Amino acid sequence: MNWETLIDEESLALLLPAEYSHFALPIKESLAVFLSRLPQSVQDRLVEEQLALPVDATLSERLGRLAHSCPVLQKLGQILARDQRIAQELRSELAKLESMPSTVPLHSIESILMQELGPLESKSIELLPPAIAEASVAVIIPFREKNKPQQPEGVFKILKPGIVQRLQLELDILTEVGSHLDSRLHDLGIPPLDYQDTFNQVRDKLRCELRLDEEQLHLARAARFFADQIDIAIPELFEHCTPRVTAMERLFGEKVTDHNFTLTTEKQNLAELVARAMIVQPILCKDEQALFHCDPHAGNLFSTNDGRLGILDWSLAGFLGAREREALVQVMLAAICLRPEKIATTLLSLDIRGQCDQALLKECVAIWLRRMREGHMPGLSWLTGLLDEAVKTARLSLSSDLLMFRKSLLTLLGVLSEIGANGFDLDQIVMCEFLRITVMEWPGRWLSSPNSRSFATRLSNLDIAETVLSSPLIAGRYWQAMWQDSIERYAVCANSR
Repeated sequence: MNWETLIDEESLALLLPAEYSHFALPIKESLAVFLSRLPQSVQDRLVEEQLALPVDATLSERLGRLAHSCPVLQKLGQILARDQRIAQELRSELAKLESMPSTVPLHSIESILMQELGPLESKSIELLPPAIAEASVAVIIPFREKNKPQQPEGVFKILKPGIVQRLQLELDILTEVGSHLDSRLHDLGIPPLDYQDTFNQVRDKLRCELRLDEEQLHLARAARFFADQIDIAIPELFEHCTPRVTAMERLFGEKVTDHNFTLTTEKQNLAELVARAMIVQPILCKDEQALFHCDPHAGNLFSTNDGRLGILDWSLAGFLGAREREALVQVMLAAICLRPEKIATTLLSLDIRGQCDQALLKECVAIWLRRMREGHMPGLSWLTGLLDEAVKTARLSLSSDLLMFRKSLLTLLGVLSEIGANGFDLDQIVMCEFLRITVMEWPGRWLSSPNSRSFATRLSNLDIAETVLSSPLIAGRYWQAMWQDSIERYAVCANSR
């Protein structure tokens, strides 16, 4: 099968944001390489599914069908489903991947549970079919324990038959896709990002999807992480867990994007709750390692019937270290103080491969400081934009956890937009929480070392003192930079004449 004939480059470009339309060819080639490396029997089945679609099926429908049948593509589709920059017709198809009806026969589910747990009757376990959902690697079916009437209804999360071999195969193919892109950088006109190494990082992270025992550890840790927040619900772990089966509490509700709120304040409150739990909490955490959810698509975020935010599926979780969070805060402080050298030096401390082009990094920092002077205030969106640009143009290489947090943030921004909270400002939420926690930290600062950053804000007393003392210089730096910008604009206009 020549998969490139199925994917029309011009039609694909129309589905992408205008500024990324030139990536249609690399995406087309990547899909073709990925699909062509699958076993022939799998390719034959995919072709049959494509032929079964109507002759006039759109490219979005065909891509959605492909993603439904390939676990790795399904995971990618879930990430992109809420990205407001891509065409609505494609987002509508990809949103179907967030929670799908199960295709796994009941007898297969019962067989797996029998192998893992033994006879269900002997444990007083009663399945409550049908299965309520199917994810990229697992199927979810409700159950109850007849000898524990006080225990709430639970669900079994079970790895799908044959999924271990299939996902491992597709993840290995990702390496080949990365190698192909690396070899075609010039022809495709894409940034030199070392795609094979980046895809290898993603591959290693996605392998965690197959380790349900790891997810059980993440669930327990998430329960502790959110223990003091009564408006957050993490499914409680039950007995009968194994590396292939997780038994946990069933949360009743609906996807946060499917809510029936009519009042703007209700939508705003839900959006703030999602932002606080999924973004602010990991950033402003006092723990040395801050837990965050790596797969926060709408299917994993529930507005529960009792008014809480239910956070499901902890198979993919990451950890932001104290050093990384300190560096991000230092970049923000240096931006506020207009200190480009410190921004560049701090970003270099995050470079894990040591291949960052320092000259290009300084140019990147200068561009983003200029944007700040043009009205793009330094906040989370400014910071992530700077990081994205540094990765793309200066080859700054970030840790896999930091990359996954950036991916999670992108997904969450789309979810927050679709919750329907008009005028929602994520930067404002983050800043308000930052200031609130800074005030709460103040009494403890009297007894801390001047250099200690063992606070949730990752600010030392010395950081605060230096910022305050340098404030008179900031205005001078600002006006000097504005004057230089004016000279550069005048020179450009003069040359254009």
